[in-house]
Amino acid sequence: MRLWWKIVGLLCSVASFASADALDNLQGVPLVDTLLVDSSKIVARQKADDFQRFSLVPVLGYTEETEVLYGAMVLFFIKPDEKDGKVPEIGLTAYGSSRGQWQFVLEPFFYLYHDLISGWFALKYQDWITSYYGSGNDPDINTFTNYDKEKFSLCSKFESKAFVPDWFKYGMEVHIEHAKIQFRESDMDFPDPQSGWRNGLGYLFGIDTRDNTNWTTHGFLAEWKQIFYAEAFGDYSFDMESLDLRGYTPIPLQATAAFGLLWQRAEGNVPFDMLAGPDGVQRFRGVESLYFNDNQSLILQSEIRKYFGWRLGGHVFFEGGKVGGYFSELMRNDWHRAVGFGALLGLNLKERLFARADVSWVDFDHVGLSFYVRQAF
Repeated sequence: MRLWWKIVGLLCSVASFASADALDNLQGVPLVDTLLVDSSKIVARQKADDFQRFSLVPVLGYTEETEVLYGAMVLFFIKPDEKDGKVPEIGLTAYGSSRGQWQFVLEPFFYLYHDLISGWFALKYQDWITSYYGSGNDPDINTFTNYDKEKFSLCSKFESKAFVPDWFKYGMEVHIEHAKIQFRESDMDFPDPQSGWRNGLGYLFGIDTRDNTNWTTHGFLAEWKQIFYAEAFGDYSFDMESLDLRGYTPIPLQATAAFGLLWQRAEGNVPFDMLAGPDGVQRFRGVESLYFNDNQSLILQSEIRKYFGWRLGGHVFFEGGKVGGYFSELMRNDWHRAVGFGALLGLNLKERLFARADVSWVDFDHVGLSFYVRQAF
């Protein structure tokens, strides 16, 4: 019974409030018809001059990692210079928990050169208590030690489709981070905290035919990314690679099927908290970040998404993941599995932007919860 109260607390305590201007403009328009899903796109039936200025998402819930979690996210939308242009936005998030955890995030998204160039920044401060379950593919959820992590990071990514076919993209990514990690006393063996600067510079390129990145109904993504961390930039030298494959297709009942594959590799003097593995929110939901971790990881995802009406939607999903020290070991290791469902709440219907709360049954053994703005993949 206690578990179900946690689930209800997380799913029912997330609410969204659009700006007064936007809500006034929707008076007399049936909200169930505001967002229509067909085989190829989601159509927003708002007047051309309607523009939502902001959305507020208060959060109150319970997870095993945070216990009581409270906070809020505010999203500010900026009217584009060009008609029908992509809408820049600025997200501001503040979370706290009954365990004394704190996190603040500033996230601007912007578009340039007729939307052919996009940019994303994430300025984050985190003072967090995290559990360490050891390394490898077979953690024991009942055996762990806690550590305190104070982190400041600035991540930025630029992508462009300028001067190339519209299905191709290329870009660069910058990662600047300073972490201070301290393990608490425990009988469990734990690694070198490897506190200090972890600064990297990388590139990406790929094929991207998705119709929309907030709520994709059809298309395909194949992206290769590599980031180099060098002692010339910080305190550690290592590199990270990833291959991200995603496919989307409409299915009956005006729903969308989504499939994903993510392969990650981390080589060199890699800090333990940057090894390959699930993040627990977007890739293999419902576990603590890097619950299982190693030099390589493989995560498979499948999901069916549907918009129901007003501002509500939902999805069901199945995910599998595993890690290994090298590729042949990765292929031999057993899969971790998770099935689950989630609730979607529309923050900006015209931009197809939703918040989600997910419930996962991990390894058919324990329940995990997660919350995020935008889709998992």
